[in-house]
Amino acid sequence: MKVRSTYLGEIAIDESKIIHFPSGIPGFSESKQFVLLELPDNQIFHILQSVDDEKLAFIITDPYHFYQNYSFELEPSILEYLKIKDRNDIAVYTIVTVQKPFTASTINLKAPIIIHMKGNLAKQIVLQNEAYSSRVPISQPLREKGEK
Repeated sequence: MKVRSTYLGEIAIDESKIIHFPSGIPGFSESKQFVLLELPDNQIFHILQSVDDEKLAFIITDPYHFYQNYSFELEPSILEYLKIKDRNDIAVYTIVTVQKPFTASTINLKAPIIIHMKGNLAKQIVLQNEAYSSRVPISQPLREKGEK
């Protein structure tokens, strides 16, 4: 299958790699099918590209690359919604808001994207944890509770 991407032009994808967001991504509920694309020469950042809309794509990253202490609990309803039986089948990504210079870019730790890699189901969730923000700099570590 061929998909057009804002970042990569027309590319061939394996249809079995399409990730389904049953309720879409908040603010983009009409797009439900995405594919995870590699950025050339970059293993830290990826593209979450809509299969149906070439203009709808997000730069995403593994938040643990920048914030090893990032943690949250998944509600049982989310595990059920995504049909997750084994937590090892979960991938967590966060959306990057790209800025110039790139070191001013931020990631959204408040609303991670949870992907059931074996089931190709995903959902962006909003955490109730006040410690996390939607605009956390990629260039500076999170403070631990009580740190100033």
